[in-house]
Amino acid sequence: MLAGPGVKCWRAVQLNLTIPAFFPTWVVREDDLEISERALLIYESDFLDLFESVGPQSLRHVQYLEPTESDPDRWQIRDVRKIWSAISADADQTNHLVLEDESGALFTHFGVRSPFNLQHQIWPLIPT
Repeated sequence: MLAGPGVKCWRAVQLNLTIPAFFPTWVVREDDLEISERALLIYESDFLDLFESVGPQSLRHVQYLEPTESDPDRWQIRDVRKIWSAISADADQTNHLVLEDESGALFTHFGVRSPFNLQHQIWPLIPT
C-alpha cells in the first residue's frame, strides 16, 4: 500500500495547462525522519514564497517542466543546477530568476528574452 488506512491522496492530476512550471523537491524534518515533499508551481512568486518558507538549505532538487517550442503537446523536464537573481538590462529594470540547467545553459521562466544582469546565486547556497 502507498498510504496507511484512512489516508487520502491524489492518484491522478489532470493538467490542462501548456505553460511552464517549477517542480521543486524539499525536505521536511519530523522527529528523526526526513520527508521529501514536492509541488508544481506556475508563478515565479510562488516558487520564491516556497523558497523563503522552507529555506534554501531544505531545497534538494529543482526541475523545470515546459512544453517544447516545436510542439506544445510534448513536454521536457530540465534539471536545474543553479538559480540566480537577475535584473533585466532594459529600461524597466525588472527582477527575474535565471535558471542554469545541467548543461550550463541559462534560461528564464516563461522564456523572457530580454537581456539581464546576474546579481547573485540564490541556490544552492555558496559556502562562505
